[in-house]
Amino acid sequence: MRVPRGFGTILEGLAREVLRDQPEDIPKYAANYFEVLLKQREDSGMDPAEWAAQLEDRFYNNHAFKARGSTPKNVPATEETTSK
Repeated sequence: MRVPRGFGTILEGLAREVLRDQPEDIPKYAANYFEVLLKQREDSGMDPAEWAAQLEDRFYNNHAFKARGSTPKNVPATEETTSK
């Protein structure tokens, strides 16, 4: 089985917020976190999972282009990723 595109990024966001806020009841905190994401999706029409999947694709595609010695076109400099 494969993890759906964007799902890992959404879980990473939850993990980051849990580490930042240190809630006592993590399952309740997670439920609230996902309720907020759902409300944002309903209000804006933007799906955070699809947005995260596009970011993941951009990340992997950028590295593929860099490995060949060129950079992708139409990518703002602030959104390009850097290798560590």
